[in-house]
Amino acid sequence: MTKLTTDFLFIDRDCATFSAKYPSSYCQNPDYASSIRHYYQTVLSDAAVSNKTLSIAQIGFGIGMELMSLWQLSLKTNQKTLLSIFEPNPINSVELASLHQHLDKQDPFYELALALQQACIAKISGCQRLVLAKGLFTVDLYFGSLLENCQGIPNAEKMLISHWHCLPDTITSQYIDQHLSEKLLWQMGRLSEDTANIHYFDSASDNDNATRFKQLSLLASKTGFGVNNIFNAKSEYQPDPQKHDIIALQERQALRRSTDSHYAYCLSPCSEHHQSSDDTIAIIGGGIAAAHLALSLIERGQSVTIYCKDSQLADGASGNKQGAIYPLLTPDNNLMSQYFQQAFLFSRRRLQQLTDLGHQVDHQFCGVLQTGFDERSDARLNKIMLGQQWPKEIAFSVNPEQANQLAKIDINKNGFYYPWAGWICPFEFAQAAINHACSVAEKNGCKLVIKLNTKINSLERDKSSIQDDKAPSQRAYWQLNASHDNEQHDSFKHSKVVIASGAQLTEFKQTKSLQVTGFRGQVSHIPTQGELAQLSTVICAHGYLTPSNNQRHCVGASYVKSPDNLDYCPTEQLENAQKMHQSFPERNWLKDIDVSAASARVGVRMVTRDHCPMMGLAPNVEAIYAQYNQQPLEQHQHSAASRKFWQQHQAPSYDNLFILGGLGSRGLSSGPLAAEALAAMICNHTPPLSYDMLAMLNPNRMWLRKLLKGKALS
Repeated sequence: MTKLTTDFLFIDRDCATFSAKYPSSYCQNPDYASSIRHYYQTVLSDAAVSNKTLSIAQIGFGIGMELMSLWQLSLKTNQKTLLSIFEPNPINSVELASLHQHLDKQDPFYELALALQQACIAKISGCQRLVLAKGLFTVDLYFGSLLENCQGIPNAEKMLISHWHCLPDTITSQYIDQHLSEKLLWQMGRLSEDTANIHYFDSASDNDNATRFKQLSLLASKTGFGVNNIFNAKSEYQPDPQKHDIIALQERQALRRSTDSHYAYCLSPCSEHHQSSDDTIAIIGGGIAAAHLALSLIERGQSVTIYCKDSQLADGASGNKQGAIYPLLTPDNNLMSQYFQQAFLFSRRRLQQLTDLGHQVDHQFCGVLQTGFDERSDARLNKIMLGQQWPKEIAFSVNPEQANQLAKIDINKNGFYYPWAGWICPFEFAQAAINHACSVAEKNGCKLVIKLNTKINSLERDKSSIQDDKAPSQRAYWQLNASHDNEQHDSFKHSKVVIASGAQLTEFKQTKSLQVTGFRGQVSHIPTQGELAQLSTVICAHGYLTPSNNQRHCVGASYVKSPDNLDYCPTEQLENAQKMHQSFPERNWLKDIDVSAASARVGVRMVTRDHCPMMGLAPNVEAIYAQYNQQPLEQHQHSAASRKFWQQHQAPSYDNLFILGGLGSRGLSSGPLAAEALAAMICNHTPPLSYDMLAMLNPNRMWLRKLLKGKALS
């Protein structure tokens, strides 16, 4: 396992604060430990009978003992499980390690605790998804307001929560008054099966217990939940006999419809087609996005076929030897900034997972040091540094002396340091994801097919198989028309297709209007020599410079809009070196940057105007404009009624044709989480993104943002 950076203080709370915010009844009460274990055993046994993924939720994090108990039992029973944890007090991995100091190597949870500590848990808002045990056990951590987090989780028909568990410290009168409101329980009900109950543990028999039970039961009964005391049922667990209120269940369904209606414009529903033995989900592309989407789909038991135009995977923009991985932050920590933090941490966990399994991926979590390079960039970076009280595991400010110590060369500038960041070899990262997907496919009873040297030239709807009233059992397919290196032509049929083809993203008639632009990037390879050999962190200023790997550094990169060729450019080679001179003038180590060998690599990254990836159904832009111009909307296109219409109606899109692209220069950070979210959406599972983030990433967003604001489409 890669050791987390601990040179800087990531723990800023004392022991008393920890004990108060993260108590552990599991460690202190043997009755609770045995009761919760029996409860989980019964829940897992029931799920095994139904042969489906178990989705359960937990209020409170404690010190993670309940999580590890369920994790251990899931491994033992081979039960696929999603555990969602809601905790108002954020915690990071370094702090978590301090709470696990009581565990020695003989403890049955010791190895799980180490893995949990290495999972890069950060004190940030939003969902932090941990994919553990080769996808068998998944944890979604939600820190902050319980209500806001629940409100943001999209409805997912196949992943409704079947059980809620409240940790003992969350059913005190004070906690209930502060966090467990009726409004929260309605949101919990929206996300739950009709038969879901709220389970808690209480062995006391005093008046306080009766009061707490009355408080919780009153809230639960109003919102359709039953309440069950795990302790009283530990010998023979049974669901609560209380009848679920029919009216409350109807209210839940109405809440689901209302929520979906409010976010209809950004949802990407996937038409249900049962995958036959000869039908796989098609992915067009072979880079980071395609590889990680294939892995996320196969972890869900979906068969996949990858169509790659090149002779090997990751030969496009993902083919660089070293790529920086760090989050994109903004002064106001807006939705994009929050997404990139979640995505960066997910990518790092994916890499950790793959390397722990023995896959070769050159990388170094050596940190990233960002500095300005002129007056304007200095001001912009200062705004980011001072705009928020950033968690230290995400980023923190350093003075010139600290910057020099971190880089091991003379920087002599203030900077912003990302301690858990670093660099990864992109094509090895993609290949490792594919190799792991192959092994998981065999275990999950699905398959991964890779067709290299196969360029998809066009997509057509197979009109002979479109469903209609006369033949409701027929399925609709996409026909992929392909050509090969030997000029042979072929066609393939798939019910679901994802276009993740990088620079070729807009080459299809269905995607030609996507507002994404290709930018050429030439990365220079320079030899390790002189002071440059001492460089120990990635430097980002006007361009970037990586530490040595195999006696070579990467420096770059150029940024040329809509390139007409991908040939090596001597001018761009010199400009890459000049960017370092501009950023750090008169430093001795600059003389060691030697680009004279003309060693470089050129690729095209697709960039969106808002710097966010595109993920979701392919928008039917012609249909959007047709709907925009038709009666009666043309009469009140800029009115409140029009804005409501566009919000509450699903925007026109192509059925079962998805987009995953526009990763820009931060694909290592943004791509794997976007792929995981898209895989969840395709399978109608719970995505690790909120409704607002789905809207932010939706490929239709450029048009819908205008329509939702009542602005004219240009």
